[in-house]
Amino acid sequence: MTRRREVLAGSVGLVASLAGCSSGSSDDGGTTGDGAASAQTDQAEATADTEQSTPENSTPYTVEIEPHGEFTFEEVPESYSVIPSVYLDIGMALGIQPTAATDMARAPRKFYDILPDVTFNEDDIMALAAGSESGYDKENFYAAGPAVNLIDPRGLRRFTDWADSDIQEIEEATGPFVASSIRFGPEHPFGYEQETYHELYDVFEKMAAVFQRQARYRAWESLHDEFMANIRSDLPPEDERPSVIAVWRGVDPTSGQFYLSDIHKYHNQTKPLSRLGLRDGYDAEIPGGGTVGYEELLNHDPDYIAAVGRLTTATHDEFVTNVVEPFENNPNGQDLTAVQEGNIIRIGGQYQGPIVDLFATEAAAKQVWPDRFGEWPGPVRDVPDEEKLFDRQAVSDIINGNI
Repeated sequence: MTRRREVLAGSVGLVASLAGCSSGSSDDGGTTGDGAASAQTDQAEATADTEQSTPENSTPYTVEIEPHGEFTFEEVPESYSVIPSVYLDIGMALGIQPTAATDMARAPRKFYDILPDVTFNEDDIMALAAGSESGYDKENFYAAGPAVNLIDPRGLRRFTDWADSDIQEIEEATGPFVASSIRFGPEHPFGYEQETYHELYDVFEKMAAVFQRQARYRAWESLHDEFMANIRSDLPPEDERPSVIAVWRGVDPTSGQFYLSDIHKYHNQTKPLSRLGLRDGYDAEIPGGGTVGYEELLNHDPDYIAAVGRLTTATHDEFVTNVVEPFENNPNGQDLTAVQEGNIIRIGGQYQGPIVDLFATEAAAKQVWPDRFGEWPGPVRDVPDEEKLFDRQAVSDIINGNI
């Protein structure tokens, strides 16, 4: 039965403005410069404020988010909490920084830093836990006071010993848990036995409805569709596309053991590989939560090996030092076609929301088909202007509500 919840989502906690100057770490440890002129910033802020104060649907309004039910909002929420997931990136894509979060060490800051006129103020984000998977304290939720929690309670229960009553207690003190995990697909050992699976833009649209920022979502959808149409028009025929094995959870070639991730439309962390039509190079059943060794990799010998998450969490030099060179220096790794051909690539990973998705898909296309999409420079910010596959300023404009 569908549950209906009445949600009083007032102005609780911090609302961070994303318009303004950009300053932060680059892919190679450098810093970014100032953004556009203050007049443009003021315009973006005014547009964003107008969209937020005059939502497209009059309050109260209801949003249904499977499998959790219906949520009725008496006011438009202005703050949220999040744990490691696509929802941080979704919130940022809608122009709202989280009030509280965990594990900012793996947050995709580099992409926010690259975008002009977008700011990510980590110091303004309250810590919910000691780490992404441990140390949770209900008092941190109460102190942060988010209007909504962009957290799937099924995932949160994996990291705590909380019962349904504990989740309800937090909801009553803050706001509802409205997120539905989309990171893993059917039959995946970390899929929380889900019956309902959403793709990225499905949940993105739902979150836009929660925050009443549907205009931003429509602008994102249009930009995304054009971006993918342009890429698909330059892809080689399907029977000429290479195979790839995606490795994740640490990716340490010196250990000789690898966790593999399916290339599946519901596996958000390998989305760029799937949408580019790359063939899954591991055609056997992946052990549930287990690893494979070099012998298994050699038996399948894919054209490419993709390190999941390293586009987000590592600089180019760190990727080369910790992933590429260890593969090249390993006696077994040296026999892999992907290693011999220099085809070790990196993609976005678990934070792959709308913003990361663009950068990760662009990176994958360039790493696999440089003759079609331009050479991959290594550092994310070093893509030449004339070879960028999407307009960074257009993305910033949507984030800031300048649409």
